[in-house]
Amino acid sequence: MKRVLITGAHSYLGDKTREYLLKTGHFEVDILDMLDEKWRVCDFSRYDVVFNVCAIVHRFEKTDEKLYFQVNKDLAIEIAKKAKKESVKQFIQTSTVGVFGVELGEMSEKFGYHPKTPYERSKYAADIELDKLRDDSFKVCIIRPPIIYGKGCKGNFPKLEKFAIRFSIFPDRKNRRDMIYIKNMCDFVGFAISNELNENCYPRDKESVCVAKMVEKISKLNNKNIHLCKALNPIITLLYRFSHKLRSVFGDNYCTENVSSIDWTPPYDLNTALAEMYEVSK
Repeated sequence: MKRVLITGAHSYLGDKTREYLLKTGHFEVDILDMLDEKWRVCDFSRYDVVFNVCAIVHRFEKTDEKLYFQVNKDLAIEIAKKAKKESVKQFIQTSTVGVFGVELGEMSEKFGYHPKTPYERSKYAADIELDKLRDDSFKVCIIRPPIIYGKGCKGNFPKLEKFAIRFSIFPDRKNRRDMIYIKNMCDFVGFAISNELNENCYPRDKESVCVAKMVEKISKLNNKNIHLCKALNPIITLLYRFSHKLRSVFGDNYCTENVSSIDWTPPYDLNTALAEMYEVSK
């Protein structure tokens, strides 16, 4: 049985991962509050794996970029070095597919890395330093997920959810975006631990989604009836390149890198995930 320490209490991903791993019966899991300085005297040697989810994500209020780097880079490196010093076998870092910095279209290592936002830049800076810590006795798995969705999640998905429930019309614009259901993400963390992955990974749901079709599914599962309207597409096209928000919804954003060197299959497809979220039968 693997002993796992999650650094980052009260986070959506951390709490959900702990709950998911414990249910499998294959892991012992503790979670550590990183806001309390007592973490520095915690005995990491008791654990086989440290999974770091502590981070500052996208904030609506103005946030000094230095704070992003202090938490997303410096703290992550400090945690990893402590883990290595205390003989932890594997360190798993939560990064983001946004390190590619590709706002639209295909994301791949062959195009290089061009992080744009403070969040993306700080995560990529951490990835570079963490990669240097890898050796035969200390495995480093860097997980770069797309948008994570699930019941109670934060970020862009709840906005789509609210729109699907409150409004009766949505642009019928085709696009392709990668997303990952929270339970698929948690399952991949378990997979990474069990297989002692020592690489950069890009877990995602089996199929990319079209946002319009996803909004339509959410609407129906909430007993609403939203109309997908092609007549709105010219307006979206006109404003598209001037609005980051529109590009983040209607643009293409998908990764073509291998999920990992070892095959992993997401246990939940989109229909099953949404049905579970809204507690209905498919």
